[in-house]
Amino acid sequence: MGNYIYTKAALRAGAKKGSSPKSDYISLTQHTIDEQFYNASNWWTIQEETEIGSREYREVDVRIAHVINAETGLKLGDDWKTLYFKSTEEPPMLGRIYLFDGSVWLTTNIESDKNLVATCTIRRCNNTLRWVDEKTGHFYEEPCAIEYLVKEPRDYATQGSPFKTPGGFLHIETQFNKRTNLITENQRFLFGNPNHWTGYRVIGAGINDFRNAKTYDWHEAKILTLDMITDFVNNELDDIVNGIANAGINLYAIDILEETLNGAPGDMAELHATITYNGNSVIREIEWESSDESVASVDSNGKVLFIKTGSCLVTANIKGNPTKATCNINVTAAPFSNYEIRITPDKNYVLEKSTGKFEVYLYENGIKQNNTFNITCDNNAVPPNNFVFTGGTAVNTFTIKNKLRYLESNLTITCACNGKPASREVDIYLRGAWLYGAN
Repeated sequence: MGNYIYTKAALRAGAKKGSSPKSDYISLTQHTIDEQFYNASNWWTIQEETEIGSREYREVDVRIAHVINAETGLKLGDDWKTLYFKSTEEPPMLGRIYLFDGSVWLTTNIESDKNLVATCTIRRCNNTLRWVDEKTGHFYEEPCAIEYLVKEPRDYATQGSPFKTPGGFLHIETQFNKRTNLITENQRFLFGNPNHWTGYRVIGAGINDFRNAKTYDWHEAKILTLDMITDFVNNELDDIVNGIANAGINLYAIDILEETLNGAPGDMAELHATITYNGNSVIREIEWESSDESVASVDSNGKVLFIKTGSCLVTANIKGNPTKATCNINVTAAPFSNYEIRITPDKNYVLEKSTGKFEVYLYENGIKQNNTFNITCDNNAVPPNNFVFTGGTAVNTFTIKNKLRYLESNLTITCACNGKPASREVDIYLRGAWLYGAN
């Protein structure tokens, strides 16, 4: 840790009555570290995860050094570092995350029992695992470190090329926590960027979380390794913008029934949001947020308080999922009526070979009205022969018959209220009866 310095006699081994040589030596070592830790250029203040999987961090002072390969004696690349800690009483944890240099680092090896100075080996996470949980539809993202496996060169005289070639395999290390514990065999992932995604799939025996920190305690395994093989990119089911495989299989949709709220300062109103998962109504926790709380605020139940004249947006977000919906808020001195158009049943699809009937009604300041609607259908890219739409003018219902499924686009239904400045659009999908296990 630096040059030898003189220490007081009280800190020398054996100086304290009743102490052991070991405890005295540890105390002396800690004193030396305290005196000399910052007498070097390689100490830094970085972020340390408080608990495994918590995503909460605290500052910690460390010395950062290179990692030497024990077999070759050569220095490993900059994706590997050794951390030296100031305290000898806080041993590092396997699997703990550190943040510095704009990257996430995973603790892959710890040395606390055989060394007086607490140290650990960390590895830079060079990519991210992104997926949607099949059971809940929640989106997850975890940093990971990827190794690219390469095939061994063959005898070119008898077996072909002498050059090493990509093996189509990935070996991945990531933190084992309650989120990564959801990953299953044969699950697909995308790596790369929006212009060059590459698909990989977890092989049958590719999930390994048996690196126990203590031999007989499997609860102590904090590193998950995944072995993957080359797979394909499905442009219909994969989110090729955000790099999420199978995102189209588990679809959330959120809709705020009120498109616009108008009111004067001091007024209060309530927003109502509906959520569907794969077209079926579900109950999920909603997070509400105002774009300008000085104009209007919103609480956790969707209740809006108009504060001062102006305009803002209130956003409803499904907790754990990026799907959002917004409502326009207008605050003026003059009184306004708030209109809400409700469409029942609350689903956005019709199954193949069946007919869906929907009712449409206007609610003014929460009271159901007798107004009728002009209901039209925009088929977008859906072939006209795939469906039959029945709507019209001065009606409160519309029907859609799904003659043949069409998954590449949807119908847009516009419901314009007669006699009131209120309208609403809703997207209806023509799904197959086989899809998602229905019928």
